[in-house]
Amino acid sequence: MAKACFGYIIIVMKLNIPEINLNKYQLFTTFVLFWVGLAWLGLALALFGIFYNVILAGYIFIGTIFLIYLISFNKTKVETNYHFFLIFLVLLITVFIFSFYTTPTIFSGRDQGSLSEAAIRLSQNHHLAFSFPAEKEFFNIYGSGSALNFPGFNYTANGELFTKFPLGYVSWLAIFYSIFGLNGFVIANSITFLIFLFSFYLVARYYLRPSSSVIALALILTSFIFSWFFKFTLSENLALMLTWFGIYTFVLFTKNKERFYLLAAISTFSLLLFSRIEALGFLAVIIAILLTKYKSWKYLLSVIIGKKILLLLGGFALLYFFNLAIDTQSYLAISKRFLSPFVSLNRGLASSSVSYVSTTLYALKVLSFYAMINFILFGLVGFIYLWKHKKFEILIPFLIIAPTFAYILHPSISTDHPWMLRRFVFAIIPVSILYTVWFLDSCLPACLSGRQAGRGFFKKRIYFYIFSGLMIVCNLTIFVPYLAISPNKNLLPQIEGISKNFVTSDLILVDRDATGGGWSMMTGPLNFIYDKQAVYFFNPNDLDKIDRKKFSAVYFIIPDNKVDFYKPSGLFERLTPIKDYAIETNLLDIATGKKQELYDTPLE
Repeated sequence: MAKACFGYIIIVMKLNIPEINLNKYQLFTTFVLFWVGLAWLGLALALFGIFYNVILAGYIFIGTIFLIYLISFNKTKVETNYHFFLIFLVLLITVFIFSFYTTPTIFSGRDQGSLSEAAIRLSQNHHLAFSFPAEKEFFNIYGSGSALNFPGFNYTANGELFTKFPLGYVSWLAIFYSIFGLNGFVIANSITFLIFLFSFYLVARYYLRPSSSVIALALILTSFIFSWFFKFTLSENLALMLTWFGIYTFVLFTKNKERFYLLAAISTFSLLLFSRIEALGFLAVIIAILLTKYKSWKYLLSVIIGKKILLLLGGFALLYFFNLAIDTQSYLAISKRFLSPFVSLNRGLASSSVSYVSTTLYALKVLSFYAMINFILFGLVGFIYLWKHKKFEILIPFLIIAPTFAYILHPSISTDHPWMLRRFVFAIIPVSILYTVWFLDSCLPACLSGRQAGRGFFKKRIYFYIFSGLMIVCNLTIFVPYLAISPNKNLLPQIEGISKNFVTSDLILVDRDATGGGWSMMTGPLNFIYDKQAVYFFNPNDLDKIDRKKFSAVYFIIPDNKVDFYKPSGLFERLTPIKDYAIETNLLDIATGKKQELYDTPLE
């Protein structure tokens, strides 16, 4: 019998993969653009309500393969530089140490907890708005607007909760939470901080000699402000990366006029718009710099920027206006808070009775307490010197950052510190350190020796190393004692233990101070981690407005020191004690300013 044989003829075709030639600066820029692109993707998915892991995983997979191809194809063109390798190793170790002493800030009551919750909810629900039965009850009481029982959120018209904060950092956190869980928050901040450090160092290398740029980096690494805010899920962490990578690429564009770097700068600063209102000022300065250099709008748009980048800018603008449309309340609140100092020029930091002079003096006093006032003063002197001598090219980073210096006059934030230092962390302090080092390196030796910079005594550089060493020592006196402090390190396991006393159908009303303070409340984790109907409760009269039949039981978690607060309302007599609880917390306690006498406040 004849056999029928079947088979397949496989034709292997050689893929014509295009060659992409990049230098080391372009490789670094492409690597960072991979993360910027991931942030853009996460933001778009959040805005359109399709925030799914599979889409993010697809981007990461394809992007990683592309980066591996670029590195392998161009590895022979990038010389081995042990100096850069050592710098990178030090930065990596630093980020690891900072991460080791960080506890994910997921507790309700302040910005970091609200941002974390918004990110977790986005990851869990795949869209920004969410609701649950207990939340609906309080919406029926208060209606649309600010959700007072759920800090950091607004009620929508149909009774859902929606974050009060810009969405750029929320979606960035949600990306990493989707992949790594709670540890994703630390990883998200680690990536942004590492890119910031290397971008800042490359900017410093552009304006300073190699040894001086290392000193500038050392001042960053030993400054309390960066190690402290690394521990929190605050938008300043993303702003650090975007601001300084954007400055780095814009500086490179001004040097070699390659549109690739302009595209990177515009993409980065445009993304920053979705996280920080200051980005409007940065972009305005960049446009002013380009117009000053190229004179004509038509030449700037058609020749320098080009149609492709303009088309991309149009896409960013459409997405931004769409973002404004669905997140109007948060931007109105941010704009009101940002513009209020300029509307009422005699209004101070925390009270209309406090003048701008008092506000500024208080801000400077706080900066001096954290060993940062010297950066501001020396940096400003360096700026004045460069401006006087018309060295405008060296001033590009300072000019871009310049709008944020209004925060020295009016920080537009609560007076407690180190919280108020948020206003200075991503722009003012880094740029001040950069120009402080420039001043100490290029100007101070000449002034002290009475000779021109670059001659005579300046060659010894002794003044530079003395002043730099003193600043590093001053940094370390603040940096070292607080490095290992991790706020609320053991709080989550204690909340987990408390959560086991309830079932999902219970309504749990939680006093503001149940965990020791209103900035680390247990309500958020009880909700989005342990699936309990927990609500921050502050108005005893609300109890009678709740439909308690919808819940299997109603519980009230109240600390001993708040018992007297509830007795006058009659609520306490209606409660039946069930079980005692105990909470141990780890907080940083630093004196705060008084509204009446800001500039006279003792700092301890």
